[in-house]
Amino acid sequence: MGECWTIFNVDRQAAYDFTKLPEFFWDDYYEVFISLLIAPVIPPHFKSKPIVSKPRILEVQNDSPVSPATLLTLPFELLLAIAEELVDDYLALICYSLTCVTMWELTHPVRYRVLCSELKYKSWAGSRIVLLGQYARCLPKGMLTAKEIELTLDNFEDSEEEDSDEEKEGLDKKMEYRLARNFCYKVPFTHASLTLNLSIYNNTRFWKHRSFHEINKFDRQYRSWFEFRWKEFMPSMAEGDRWMVRNFTKREFVAKSSRNHLSQVVFFLVGCSSYEPYVLGGNWAGNRIDITFASIHEQEHKDESDWKDITAEVKYKLEVLARELDQDLEF
Repeated sequence: MGECWTIFNVDRQAAYDFTKLPEFFWDDYYEVFISLLIAPVIPPHFKSKPIVSKPRILEVQNDSPVSPATLLTLPFELLLAIAEELVDDYLALICYSLTCVTMWELTHPVRYRVLCSELKYKSWAGSRIVLLGQYARCLPKGMLTAKEIELTLDNFEDSEEEDSDEEKEGLDKKMEYRLARNFCYKVPFTHASLTLNLSIYNNTRFWKHRSFHEINKFDRQYRSWFEFRWKEFMPSMAEGDRWMVRNFTKREFVAKSSRNHLSQVVFFLVGCSSYEPYVLGGNWAGNRIDITFASIHEQEHKDESDWKDITAEVKYKLEVLARELDQDLEF
């Protein structure tokens, strides 16, 4: 009986459970998982715009001194301070921003910062990733910090007696096993979704209170801020560009002209197990990885020449594995 597998994001404390290795490894469905690792790019129409000027605010405030007070009669700084207090409640921030055109322009920098923060939090790009079989008896060396190891071991007690070298070796293996077991089964990892969506429609309050449904009546120029989907933030591939799976820990990369079979590349490199006879590379297990385009990588690291291309090695091993298991693989 084969073991089931789980892919972990150590930094986000998120995980996704797979079935047995041969089945999920070659399943095209899990190509959607790759979107989690692609470094998101914010489209131009979300970029920061000039904030509404103080003179415009003052013009509104002084337009009719005898009229009842409104939000815009508050000081410029206080209006922004209110928006800052709503950064942890995006639905409330949107409602506040939609009170009028001036407020929409005023709060743009705050909304943009929340969007950037949400993308960074929900994306797995640049995180420590490891694919573990359920029977794993040890974790990749160096994956966890000393503090994380201490917390994961959960007060593991050493023997008070002086141990022989053989006994110490056995104790070390016992601690490794305890660490792996606790990591897989006791650390409170959240379940990751493969279909990420940042929409405010995911907020349960939106559906409980009909007043929120009025948001749907706003023009498209506003609605793009609260019904956006993850695919909007995926970079566009230019002609002649290549996909690149990067390892920031080892400064290595694998490049492909097509997105097809990127999941097999990732699973092969970050997977490790103590029992499964199915061979995985595991060379990147627990390392910080992401996926981007070669053109973006060149812009980000144009002055660096220490990145190693391991495409040929990974391509050869995956093609051998595919032939042995009678699977199609177009690298």
